[in-house]
Amino acid sequence: MSPDGLIAVSPRHSVRLAQEYHHLVKHPPGNDFVVRTLAHRKAGGMPLMAAELVIAGTETRKNHPLTEVYPLHFRKTYFPASLHGDPQIEFERQRRASELLPVPPPIGWSPLTFRSCFLPGKPYNRISPFGVDPDEANIQVALELEIAAAAGLWYLLGQAFAHISTLHKSGFIHGDMELHNLIVCPSPLETHLIDFENARNRDELGEALWIKGCASDLRMVLREAVYLQCRLGDQHCSMAEASKAELDGLFSTPNRFRRAIQRQAGL
Repeated sequence: MSPDGLIAVSPRHSVRLAQEYHHLVKHPPGNDFVVRTLAHRKAGGMPLMAAELVIAGTETRKNHPLTEVYPLHFRKTYFPASLHGDPQIEFERQRRASELLPVPPPIGWSPLTFRSCFLPGKPYNRISPFGVDPDEANIQVALELEIAAAAGLWYLLGQAFAHISTLHKSGFIHGDMELHNLIVCPSPLETHLIDFENARNRDELGEALWIKGCASDLRMVLREAVYLQCRLGDQHCSMAEASKAELDGLFSTPNRFRRAIQRQAGL
């Protein structure tokens, strides 16, 4: 940790840690210290899963050497009542993703926990203005966007499309590509994919499931690309071409969106 309180949380990111936590980084407690609970799932009052930002304790640092580099990190804990995947498999899937993309390598696993670097940013769905019902109402949302805001979202979305495309070209699908699994980090300005628990290699799937999985990975990104072109007009890049090619399958009234895009282009 630097003298001004900056602490590395991934190979590319640092955050400024509040003064009251500094001693826990330098002199760790026996057990992990929970800084913030990010999610807590229950069923009938029974805890199923907790997602937390933690400072590694002495036992964790002994068992997972990367926590010495990233003492402040993300920990997902499963409880006995939950039906969950194998944390070791999740670890291997994220390790594979980190070989293909600028995704931080995973930190560690145990039978009931998975640990990874913390990405300081916001999920894309929390910065996107879209997602209102019915789908066609998003055309008006798009038209009310400032051009700079639409251009910025297009840039961030383009990064996500490129990352997903890289996975597919390498024979790997994400398997749960919802917009909350795209994290937008401001410094440096980047979009990152997270949560590879459901990722699969192509050789694990038949051809039909592989094609379906690739389409599912891109669906939400391509819908956003259509919305943004309702403000920006017709664009010319791989993401734009893919969104227009799949338009009939993305929306129940695709011609409404085609006309909106054409109007912005002055056609």
